[in-house]
Amino acid sequence: MAVVKIGKIKGTLARSITYVTNPGKTDGYRWASTTVGDDIADAESIARGFERALDATKGGSRRRGAVLALHVIQSFDPADPVTPRLAHLIGERFVREITGGTHDYVIATHTDRAHVHNHILICPADRITGKVMRLRKGTLVEWRKISDRLCHEHGLHTLMPEQSGRVAPSIGELHLSARGGSLKDRLRTSIDTACMNAHDFAGFRRELMALGVDATVRGGRITYTPHGQARGIRDRRLGVAYNMLAVMGKIHRRTLSEITFHDNMVTRRTDTAVTVRVPGTHGRLHLAIPCDRLVRDGRIWHAYLSDDVRQVLTDQDGGYARSTDCEGLYAWFARPALRLEDYCRQRFGGRDLTGVGGRALRQAISCDRLADSLRELKVLARAVDEGDGRLATLGRLADSVERNARHMRALIALIADSHDRGADATGLEAQLAIEERETRDLASDALALRRLIARIAPAAERPDGIRRTPGRDGGRRVRRRSR
Repeated sequence: MAVVKIGKIKGTLARSITYVTNPGKTDGYRWASTTVGDDIADAESIARGFERALDATKGGSRRRGAVLALHVIQSFDPADPVTPRLAHLIGERFVREITGGTHDYVIATHTDRAHVHNHILICPADRITGKVMRLRKGTLVEWRKISDRLCHEHGLHTLMPEQSGRVAPSIGELHLSARGGSLKDRLRTSIDTACMNAHDFAGFRRELMALGVDATVRGGRITYTPHGQARGIRDRRLGVAYNMLAVMGKIHRRTLSEITFHDNMVTRRTDTAVTVRVPGTHGRLHLAIPCDRLVRDGRIWHAYLSDDVRQVLTDQDGGYARSTDCEGLYAWFARPALRLEDYCRQRFGGRDLTGVGGRALRQAISCDRLADSLRELKVLARAVDEGDGRLATLGRLADSVERNARHMRALIALIADSHDRGADATGLEAQLAIEERETRDLASDALALRRLIARIAPAAERPDGIRRTPGRDGGRRVRRRSR
């Protein structure tokens, strides 16, 4: 079934219409239509039609913060037999149902990606009542139910929104593309093509290289570098549909879950599979993972397992012990999004929080706080308009913190497992000390960057004569303007 997302357009309406109706994405406007006028190629005229309808409402289209259009993305699973004609038909029925047929709209079906998807721009003004459509807390859920019903009527299978690894780009990315981000569009197309032709991650890299793009992995992130380009593009800049989990999902045509483990947890390797000791089971349970589901990043392994396949756990002798779904594996392995402090307390419980376990807990808390601080610092940098340079520095810091967090998750599991088995953890303590030093260095870099931004941030003048400058903690100090 289709996955539905909603965004708001508060500026550059004509440019957004131009992007979604792009003839290169809609087969020469064949799969683009509108209720405003009779020329789908005239984005300016359609935008004026939306604005005229809004001007007839309370507040009009020129009030501060006015929503000029709702941007709905309806993205279909590549595994479904969805033709552009069927997608457009479902999209038109969908928009008429959610608007009651009283709102103008533009609908465009994009066929340039591995997954067919609809872009729908809805004018918030109701032509009959003159009122403006408001998004409520439950609006997205209601619209998804309508979309699911329409898809079901046409024989498309069920696909839960939170499980989809094949979603359309975010609203912000689309607007970036509208401003000329053509390199990223070409890169996304190359990645989608490589995914369709590959059977594992190594094959994906070979296919991508043949298309003129190198893919490198570090810290669980993929960097894509087009040949001839000095710098690569991180997967996060392309959207969630191009990170490691999404790429592996596209390669295997399934929705996947990720687990991470340290090289020391591996008990056996063959040409076809890697067997890993399940943390917290005192070595009683093991999991064999096919090599085509694994990506290695230094001493850290990332496994991508199918959500719809039960995982078989074996005993020490390789005999059947039990089976579980992917969700069940998170009773032993860390969830990728779990805070380190929570995972550390979960693995150690109330035991040994004065020795190496306590040291691991303190380091986990430091990593979490540093990650939180960097998120706040990004907000501060944007607030004082520090430009792309320092935001890029922040991005690199955030990547380093995320990489440390992944290493910490693997180390915590290994330390706890060593304690369970009564094994020597001296080497692990040394690795933990290295992680501590790196975290302290990252924290110092983050603090220096915060001070720099605060020192050179321009003061914001206000009509009441009060001027605000950044405070030491990223907040605001207020002082009176001298007379």
